[in-house]
Amino acid sequence: MNKKVKKHKGHQAKAREPAKKTSVLRQVTESEDFLEARKTARLDIPIKVRYRVIGREDIRGAVTKDIGAGGCLLLATEKLADNAELELDIALGESDKEELKLSGRIVRINREEQGLFEYGISFGDISAEARRLFADFCFAKMYEMIGLSEWPTDKLAKKE
Repeated sequence: MNKKVKKHKGHQAKAREPAKKTSVLRQVTESEDFLEARKTARLDIPIKVRYRVIGREDIRGAVTKDIGAGGCLLLATEKLADNAELELDIALGESDKEELKLSGRIVRINREEQGLFEYGISFGDISAEARRLFADFCFAKMYEMIGLSEWPTDKLAKKE
């Protein structure tokens, strides 16, 4: 195949390479908008959260849009700064005993809609006990969502 080379004043242009064909799916999944930074799965479930911005005294209420072991998408009525550090009390049940106390940092601000702000929260270090409590909660919710009666740890808790 004979490649045409255009000559410009004083220098020679490089031969054009044929355009590479890529599928639409590959173009979408390799785009910056599609990149997934999460390292853990998330449950699309609303959970009540109390939070406090580090450096402030007031405690505010919010709710999760989704949550996983590595973080959550938090819906709040307050405008918060990107990278703000938070203390979070996540209600995993009816009592304070079933509250997960974590630290987190705002890593993304998605949008404000109808007075609600969406914040991507990355959790700080999580203890093994907190991770176990959270995993049990997630599996119990999944059982509930698919219509099964009880997660096995619920039966163990009732025996104690």
